[in-house]
Amino acid sequence: MITVDEAFTPEKFYPGICPQNRKMLFFDIETTGFSREHHMIYLIGAAAFRNGQWKLCQWFAQEPQEEPDVIRAFLDFSADYDTLIHFNGQRFDLPFTRARAEFHQIPWTLEFDESIDLMNLIKPYRALCHLDNCRQKSIEKLLGLSSREDVMTGGELIPVYNRYVHKKDSRSLQLLLLHNADDVRGMTGLTLAAQWPDFFHSRFCFTHQDTTEQGIVLHFENADGFRMPVLLQADLEYWQLCAGGSTLSLGIHFVEGELKHFYKNYKDYYYLPDEDMVVHKSVAAFVDPSHRRKATRQNCYVKRKGRFLPQPSPLITPEFQQNPGDKLTCFLYDTPDAGPADSTFANNDQPDKTPAEIYLREVLKRCIKDC
Repeated sequence: MITVDEAFTPEKFYPGICPQNRKMLFFDIETTGFSREHHMIYLIGAAAFRNGQWKLCQWFAQEPQEEPDVIRAFLDFSADYDTLIHFNGQRFDLPFTRARAEFHQIPWTLEFDESIDLMNLIKPYRALCHLDNCRQKSIEKLLGLSSREDVMTGGELIPVYNRYVHKKDSRSLQLLLLHNADDVRGMTGLTLAAQWPDFFHSRFCFTHQDTTEQGIVLHFENADGFRMPVLLQADLEYWQLCAGGSTLSLGIHFVEGELKHFYKNYKDYYYLPDEDMVVHKSVAAFVDPSHRRKATRQNCYVKRKGRFLPQPSPLITPEFQQNPGDKLTCFLYDTPDAGPADSTFANNDQPDKTPAEIYLREVLKRCIKDC
């Protein structure tokens, strides 16, 4: 077994993911395939932080028979750490390592106060980031990390390992160790993405509103001091979201035309087909019975023409929609004979939040799975 133990300095690291007085261990495994029963672990790498110092450790099996030695060495080393951080480790690295330990009858001692899967933190924001996939290299590129030298994938390295086992050539060994080392060191940089949930789960203060021909734009400042490490811009149905630094803007597209406000108590109304309108039963006695019929859920409405703004939930009333039961509702912003309601989002009926801040939170809940 070959062991690597060397100091390094992360290209970037977000301390907010874990207090730096904790003892952190980032880890990643390299295997000869995906089957825990038929394939093996030939390399485990770890980026360890303790007492203010970072170091890279690797345990490499020169022969398949050394897999137990690799697993034992990693488990023994990890016993002195309290926080485990990994990328997709919850689904792959951890269960694979445990299965291989059980296969070799090695006691499972991998216990941590906290286990953080970076992929699970990042995945809900994939659409916002325009990520085609959730691979580590793609996220490193998005975050502007540039220290990676490795250009191969784990799958491409399987025949490289097989070649090393037979030839013991230094070039193969270098490729194998480099890929794993870049993955582990790169994970420390991926912690920058932990700012995304910190940022979007924090409080925002509404600063001002702009109006354009297409809609309105609400501007916010992060109230808890969190910042975005990269500029995120995303189209989300009727909304456009842009976040960078400590600021966030939410564009809302106008819905123009005619929409309907449906009365929930439709049994209290009559529908007048000739006028395409409803009247309350209290005044229906003045209408010829042949020109009225009982209102239904589908026709008990009042129609309005104008420009509307969509809302992710019925926040501002009265709400308008095309059909009863539509998930998306709108509120009337302006009509041809009335000016725009510029103060809609500035009015503050709640002491701690403006309507704009409440509206933003509901949009985030709709578009980001973990909000």
